[in-house]
Amino acid sequence: MPTRRRLILASPFLAAPALAQGQWSPERPVRFIVPFPAGGSSDTQARLIAEPLARALGQPVVIENRPGAGGVIGATEAARAAPDGHTLFIATTGTHAANVSLYSRLAYDPVRDFAPVTMVADYAQFIGVGPEWPAPPQRSLEGLVAALRADATKRSFASSGNGSPTHLAGEMFGHLFGIPMEHVPYRGQALAVADVIAGRVPLMFPSIADVLGQIRAGRVTPLATMAPTRSSAIPDVPTTAELGHPSLVSSIWTAIFLRAGSPPAAVARMNAEIVRILAAPELAQRLGEAGFGVQSSTPEELARFQQAEITRWAEVVRISGARLD
Repeated sequence: MPTRRRLILASPFLAAPALAQGQWSPERPVRFIVPFPAGGSSDTQARLIAEPLARALGQPVVIENRPGAGGVIGATEAARAAPDGHTLFIATTGTHAANVSLYSRLAYDPVRDFAPVTMVADYAQFIGVGPEWPAPPQRSLEGLVAALRADATKRSFASSGNGSPTHLAGEMFGHLFGIPMEHVPYRGQALAVADVIAGRVPLMFPSIADVLGQIRAGRVTPLATMAPTRSSAIPDVPTTAELGHPSLVSSIWTAIFLRAGSPPAAVARMNAEIVRILAAPELAQRLGEAGFGVQSSTPEELARFQQAEITRWAEVVRISGARLD
């Protein structure tokens, strides 16, 4: 399994020269398309950015939630927007990396149809069990693997849907340990979490941010964070790397794109303003407490990162055999 390539963080000052060279400003309200429902992780991040961005640009930034088909509906809408710098899109691991391999045909091209602006956040997933899972020593990664090898009836895991990062992470886990896992897909993360808590499905691989409230309430127990370093939101939980499995890494990332062909000055202005917003200590703290790790970038860094992620997830999808059409 290929290891995750970490993005080099950009200083908020890197975009300043580009801004000075081309003082682009929007001529009307800016659309900010979110390909998931209101209240979700991507929506939360977009709304935290939209308000200060509107003040900086001198135009309203209007959130448009276009959920459906794992982000495909919203991404397709953004790909059809005019290339004039007035339509932002918050992309995810799925819409701009994994979907390339999950679909034989997409109504949009995540590389050709979009202009990278900046990364926003990277939030690790974790290996978690519900309250019905046996007490220690099985409440550890080592204990979990031993229990799954000994009892085939426990080898099911819940996800937020076919082809989702929570599905692919489970397939990655099973492949690494040589354990045939049974995937139980749900129509969204909330339903999957509910059945894990109820004991109907023993295991899940969600992002920390999506289940942080349930973790803190003791209804979901994280056994390991699927990341190279510990999360500040759950600092007492070891990482898969610490436990001897550095390749078992999975996280969900978000990034902002404009329509391909947008004026270079618009890309530079949006990058400069959004990177500055993400660098604000108060926003970084709010996102960190919610389980999100802020990771801004230059457009060039995001383009390289996206290409690496498309390659990485192609291998994960190949191993999983997952298809969405």
